[in-house]
Amino acid sequence: MSSDRDFSPMLYDVMRELATQLGGRYVEWMDEATSSAAEEHWRAEQFRVMREVRAVDPDSRRAIEAHTEKLRAELAAMPRYAPVLA
Repeated sequence: MSSDRDFSPMLYDVMRELATQLGGRYVEWMDEATSSAAEEHWRAEQFRVMREVRAVDPDSRRAIEAHTEKLRAELAAMPRYAPVLA
């Protein structure tokens, strides 16, 4: 059985790629925003994703796998086009 610190670095790369895809969708929505408030909202979401992924311990398999699943679920739940903000 492998430890929390014994794993392929590719797991971290997968997590970072998912964060890039998710952040990219927010950048796309930011570029398509029809108001400065919407643009700022999507910018904040993109920054949140990058902050959260940077906070993951790169030496912890459990932390990487947990955050990868979180990113995967968030990306899967995203609509193709930006939701209208109230």
